Amino acid sequence: MEEWWERRWLRRHAMVAPFGILATTFLLTYWMQQRQWQSPADLDKAASLVDIGAVIYAAVAVAVERSVNMIFWALEERKKRRERREKQEAEALAEALAKARAKGLAEGHAEGHAEGYSEARREFDAQLERVAQEAREKGIALDELPPPGK
Repeated sequence: MEEWWERRWLRRHAMVAPFGILATTFLLTYWMQQRQWQSPADLDKAASLVDIGAVIYAAVAVAVERSVNMIFWALEERKKRRERREKQEAEALAEALAKARAKGLAEGHAEGHAEGYSEARREFDAQLERVAQEAREKGIALDELPPPGK
């Protein structure tokens, strides 16, 4: 998309050029006559400097336009670099958060598994103790029982 400074540049130059050439010619005439404007007769001297005034104005206008475009281009590039940097920082933060979340989940899973295993082990030991107690009360020796599945 074109920016405002890139639109209608030819029209803008066509509108401004006569005034710029007039001002440049006036300054050139003023400078050539040792900073004095003596009379309307000096218009002949000014008329002889119009061609060089037009060339000087065109060179200055192109240089100024290019300089302005370079400034806006540099500002746009700066904005793009800032946006890229912010995007990279956001991606890095999201990646770090995802890694931390995954690590937390893995640690939580491992801790929950360990707690669940120890709780199941306690329940199993308690149940085994109850069975052993019942067997002793009934006079059954646990060593004499057949192995499971036979």
